[in-house]
Amino acid sequence: MGLCSPVASAFSGPLVCPESFPVQPPETDVRRQQALDALAGLDEICSTRSDYFAWKGSLLLTLHQPQQAAVSLEKALLLNPDLAGAELDYAQALAELGGKAEARDLVNSVLTRTDIPSALHEWLTSRLGDTGGETWKMSWMVQSLLGAESNLNSAPASNLLTLTLPGGSVPVALGESQKPEGGMASLNTGAMEATRHLGPGQLTLSGDATVRVNPAHADSNLQWVDGAALWTQPLLGGDAGVRASATRLWMGGVELYDENAGKVFMERPLVYGDTACRYGFGGDYSIRSYPAARTLDGRYSGLELGMGCQHGDTLLTATGQWGVDRAQSPTRLGGDQGRDDYTLAGSHPLGPGVLSLTGQWSRLVDRDMYSTLLGGVPREILRSAGRMEYDYPISRNWTALGYLEKTSQNSNISLFALENRAVYLGLRWGGK
Repeated sequence: MGLCSPVASAFSGPLVCPESFPVQPPETDVRRQQALDALAGLDEICSTRSDYFAWKGSLLLTLHQPQQAAVSLEKALLLNPDLAGAELDYAQALAELGGKAEARDLVNSVLTRTDIPSALHEWLTSRLGDTGGETWKMSWMVQSLLGAESNLNSAPASNLLTLTLPGGSVPVALGESQKPEGGMASLNTGAMEATRHLGPGQLTLSGDATVRVNPAHADSNLQWVDGAALWTQPLLGGDAGVRASATRLWMGGVELYDENAGKVFMERPLVYGDTACRYGFGGDYSIRSYPAARTLDGRYSGLELGMGCQHGDTLLTATGQWGVDRAQSPTRLGGDQGRDDYTLAGSHPLGPGVLSLTGQWSRLVDRDMYSTLLGGVPREILRSAGRMEYDYPISRNWTALGYLEKTSQNSNISLFALENRAVYLGLRWGGK
């Protein structure tokens, strides 16, 4: 507690601004929080002291409160633009809030100075985390869950299919293999990400693989893998980027879906008081293939808008995507498909853990009639999904988690209506 003594002494008599403040925060979160608590009521009294706001910002940053830290550090730099340590702390706070371009500019500015002691320079530079560096920064995660689903094989919700024949509509019962298969399942995932700065830009490589196994229904076992390469570059006060990705999906040992996709995007920061946001727009193009049914192959192109905001420890993101999947075969039922997709997600601390909620909605409409046997109308599908997840930290690298998920799909053709409910519990192990 020796580091906090200049602040603590202010409370031995009338409330006054201490003569000085430490440079380096305490070693533990408990002592950092105590040091921050000792600053209560001093904002107005120390309103002209840049070292006060720099110290407060440093404490907030080490306590993983980057939004509040950025506000305090900005005040420090307005009072004294020559505070190199506050500039670097401010750079780290901006980087954690998504403002990587601004963070890099601040770092480059400070590193040109010659008045910084080498030891302090090295310590502060080590605080930059993801804002700089010439080596790869790795992170990884392994997750194992056990749970149950009501429709492991994505079967139609109805047991009857209505066929439109010249003599009228005829209901046809679906076979046993076309009915929903429910039961217990394990869901195991491994993921890795590597990031490196190359000049002013940043390259990120990522990949993950997931296996879902149901011993009673081997035909519904799923495996899918994703890989992506992302390049971002500072541009016009924000970040521009290019992303290339690939996805493969198997069910019951049969390859069902391949996708190779590309995306270009632009993101910019936006601040409303204590709320920091990033908004962006982009264009998507993907080659979608169905190895088991080549007539379904398509080429998708579309536009995307999105925004993410952080207020304290609360995160909220929203995205919308609009595009067309163009048929590559003249015999594809329904022809070209128009697609609208929307996602809303949020997270907030709850007790010792974090509660996350996600909602997804999509609409697919065929340009042409789907089939004369299925009503002779263009197909329309409305899909919605909701997920509630709670992550409970056990230690630095271990997290217990569980989630509930429900998916509903309605269509004017009963063959494409489905329902699924899922619940999973398990552990996640990860690190950097």
